[in-house]
Amino acid sequence: MSTVVRVGDTVRRTRGAWTPTIQRLLAHARVRGARWLPEPLGYDEAGREVLSFVPGDVPHAMPAWVWSEHALTDVARALREWHDAAAGFDVTGAHWQLAAREPREVICHNDFAPYNCVFRDGRFAGAIDFDLCSPGPRIWDIAYTAYRFVPIMPPAVADVADGSRERSPFDVATLRSRLALFLAAYAAGSAALEYPSARVFATVSERLEAIADWTTRHVAETGKSALANNAAMYRAHAHWVRDHLQR
Repeated sequence: MSTVVRVGDTVRRTRGAWTPTIQRLLAHARVRGARWLPEPLGYDEAGREVLSFVPGDVPHAMPAWVWSEHALTDVARALREWHDAAAGFDVTGAHWQLAAREPREVICHNDFAPYNCVFRDGRFAGAIDFDLCSPGPRIWDIAYTAYRFVPIMPPAVADVADGSRERSPFDVATLRSRLALFLAAYAAGSAALEYPSARVFATVSERLEAIADWTTRHVAETGKSALANNAAMYRAHAHWVRDHLQR
């Protein structure tokens, strides 16, 4: 989505209008205890954003260890920690790449997925790529992270017209039990944050339709036609969630 290079122990990224806001946000959250976030280091001589490099493994091919219960609960706790650490951020003059969503409970990462999480020895060690952050409800972030890590996707044997590009390695019963584990880890005993599975499934469907709409617009604006397959997959998965999990 942007040009990113590593220089020593730093990462250099193309600067956008939202970058100053994200730099302030990361600094704020790190002070509040989320030390696993990349450290914002300002800008280099080429005007690129500079961040500290977070060492570890970022899964894309989804190795078996990504599906461990340790990884699932680690990620849920990290997402909760992010939401809590970002609380109180001064949004005066903030510029977001994605529009804010009501209710503005927290600052959502909006893409807290395996390809943006760093692991060491199969355990969560950090998250990256905060460019899509914007205010929104906790469940909006929870839904997409659960979609990716539970994952709330059709099993491999399901008859879904998604190109079979990304599927869950679990059956529906296991998917439901893993979601319960994820939600319990996120809530950490707080009754106010114990989201019912039915509400999460409904939000996953809504979230995927929103991503499909955004992806379709992005393809039209940038000409990156390869992403059109992603939009089709998200819509197919949204329909499957409605048909098989929301009943």
